[in-house]
Amino acid sequence: MKARYITLLFSLTLLATACEKDKNEPDPVPTPISDLCNNGEYCFTDASNRLTVDYSGQTKRLYQLQEMTTYMKSANTSGVQLSADILRDMFSNANGAGSSHFSADASASGKQLEDKCFLGTVDLYFDHFDALESASMSVTAGTNGQAGVVQSISDPSKKYLLDANGLEWAQIIEKGLMGDVFYYQATATYLNGTELGTFDNSAPVNGDAGQWYSEAEHKFDEAFGYLGIPIDFASNTVDARFHGKYAVARNTALDISTPLFNAFIEARNAISNENESAKLNACEEIRYQWSRIIAGTSLYYLKQADLSINDPALKCHALSEFTAFIAQLIHNDGHSLSPAQVAEVLLIIGDNFYETSADDIANAQLFLINNTSITLEEFANL
Repeated sequence: MKARYITLLFSLTLLATACEKDKNEPDPVPTPISDLCNNGEYCFTDASNRLTVDYSGQTKRLYQLQEMTTYMKSANTSGVQLSADILRDMFSNANGAGSSHFSADASASGKQLEDKCFLGTVDLYFDHFDALESASMSVTAGTNGQAGVVQSISDPSKKYLLDANGLEWAQIIEKGLMGDVFYYQATATYLNGTELGTFDNSAPVNGDAGQWYSEAEHKFDEAFGYLGIPIDFASNTVDARFHGKYAVARNTALDISTPLFNAFIEARNAISNENESAKLNACEEIRYQWSRIIAGTSLYYLKQADLSINDPALKCHALSEFTAFIAQLIHNDGHSLSPAQVAEVLLIIGDNFYETSADDIANAQLFLINNTSITLEEFANL
């Protein structure tokens, strides 16, 4: 509603007269409230057309990881040294400590990646930050046994900071946190609570603060927020980030994007309409399709590693991506790999990516095809 600014130039007597006259005039007709949501969007309103969706905390965390990643990848230029302390500050944002390293989009008091991270991996990330800092101190070109930046043979524009075993720590951290924060929270916390009926669905959280959603609606929206797709994903895939970006990339081979997006909309409507069976069916579809993003992307990177078997930079980069993605599959009940299975497939690849063979890669591919929902035909199209 546009504000009207009126300059009062009359005496108190004239003003009083004007006010008395106003009392006798009919009340103005309210301006109709336009619809806040378009068809086909992940956008929901209540009976009074008040917006009932808010996942701003998840959006902040997506920005935080995005900016951490930008910082980490700056070391793909030789001579750029990273600081593990800065990465710790960005990870924890404790007392706003990360804010000096974040843009306005990522800065948010009380919002951090660390406190939402799967507890069993938190300490590992502090070790990862140290390993990345150590690798970035090298000013020598990387090779087997020597940390440093490695340039692609086939595409000199591509360069990656690798450790002495060919591990790209920036990928391990970024893709790891996608799994241990975004995927874990969405599936283990919010989808699990939604399916179990853990969250209250009886009334708005706090109408006085403009929070017109129930707890159940809000928690489910937070799961959607971690996927990293825009509300108009059906027509706008350009703005997808993180898992959403990989859903787009794998969509031709796996037909993920539309079923996943529709399932989120169906589940949210089911929650608001208290349709239990529709809610459970849609949540199961979300779990299934989201796991296929990760499993399919893991297999995609194994294929890229095989295609780049004689290009150490591209091969090690692809195997690092694979390693981080496959570890995500320990999350998501019903569509996961056990930690022992993840360890088994990583053992096949070996701990020195420079020395991983084509046979190793083929054996890892077979393991995933046999233990995930990705079929041999789908793998051929990745």
